[in-house]
Amino acid sequence: MEPKRASLILVVAAALPAAGIAVWSLQRTARDLVNPCITWETPPGAVLHISPDDPCRTRGAEYRSRAETSAMAMLIPDGVLAAALLAVAGAAQQRRRMLLAAGVWMYLETLVVFTIAPLTLIAATAFLVAANRTSVSST
Repeated sequence: MEPKRASLILVVAAALPAAGIAVWSLQRTARDLVNPCITWETPPGAVLHISPDDPCRTRGAEYRSRAETSAMAMLIPDGVLAAALLAVAGAAQQRRRMLLAAGVWMYLETLVVFTIAPLTLIAATAFLVAANRTSVSST
């Protein structure tokens, strides 16, 4: 198998799990942001009451505001997704610097995505391995 194709397969295989979870997280956050049954800026331990006339059968509570939730979604899952897309583009175009940037970016995302940190760590390592396999002349 030629090195370009092998690097692309490595990068896509490593990026796919983290990118998939990032897309799922963004979809879930977007759904919550438009859900009228979510009460925003609710203090921890607060009791929510549902009246008989309430159109919501269940109520959700979020201690953050909509703006904070939107900002967190843009920084964390969007960052993972952007790093994964940068790596795939770098591997497809054989751009070593793009792969290095994506690897460093994904390592930085590992510091804030606690639940999927192993996936981002593996992806970042794969991006840097692919960058190492990419010839210097193609940067």
